[in-house]
Amino acid sequence: MATEISMKQETTHSKLDVEKLSEGLFKVKIRDGKGFFKIGVEKRPEESNSLFLEINGSRKFEIGNDCDTCHFWFKLLNDPRLSNQKKIANLPKSFQTPRPLDEPLIREMEPLLELMEKGEYDIFDVTLPLGGPYSGDDEGSYFFNNEFLEIWDIENPREEGILPGWNFYEGARPRVFRHTESNLLEKQFDFIIPLIQRDSLNEEYVKIYQEMIAGGDRPRILLLGLYQRPIPSSVQSGKAANFHSFFAGFVLDGHHKLAAYRRAGVSARFLTILSHKASKYFLLPEEGTAVKQKFEERLSALAH
Repeated sequence: MATEISMKQETTHSKLDVEKLSEGLFKVKIRDGKGFFKIGVEKRPEESNSLFLEINGSRKFEIGNDCDTCHFWFKLLNDPRLSNQKKIANLPKSFQTPRPLDEPLIREMEPLLELMEKGEYDIFDVTLPLGGPYSGDDEGSYFFNNEFLEIWDIENPREEGILPGWNFYEGARPRVFRHTESNLLEKQFDFIIPLIQRDSLNEEYVKIYQEMIAGGDRPRILLLGLYQRPIPSSVQSGKAANFHSFFAGFVLDGHHKLAAYRRAGVSARFLTILSHKASKYFLLPEEGTAVKQKFEERLSALAH
């Protein structure tokens, strides 16, 4: 009986509303966040609104805009300098155990989730094989991909102001979604953006995690994520047969694990807190108008 009362009180005073959308995918509404991690919006008259990742009141990255036909990009504005800050939140020990994502685990993460701004988020595990790290103007990165340049009619990405100016990882290969009614091929590209420079990491910690991974462990890395799916003008006009969508995550915890996964050549496991405010999901004409439903279906396809 005492346990039941305790659980009821915890639920009553929780600042989270948690809803299971599908297996491994949960929607969380944060009713009173502290805004240490925040998505800033800059409204521009007669133009698309710009989006920013803000940390402790300072803009760190520009992360695209809300335009329905514009591609995703992320560009460094100020060094995040997370390595110089004290630990901002303690993750529960259960975060590292090889248990499936469930509502109790999400509620145990409440002290960290409260660091976000209020709003809606989706939480899920995703596993990605990674390439990189790439430097900000690395010609082997996505931003020099010929298909990307063609779809968005870009001649020289160095002149477009879209290069990150920061090191990052990419998914080793895109996910592919085929749209049979329109005969379009959609490729999803993945980006993992650390908030600490690789040369600031402790080599001994990286080796410890590398040994754990080699032994079969798959420790979670925590991300603040976004999903952006524009429909470029070249697709709307029928000129292009392919288009791209984008999943991206900023590493909140687990930089040493990230380096260890890459060194081990093993797909990395991420727990993603995906911001609705930072995301955009536009539909093809054949997909109707149920944006929320289609967005949740896409995230369900990623969650595992």
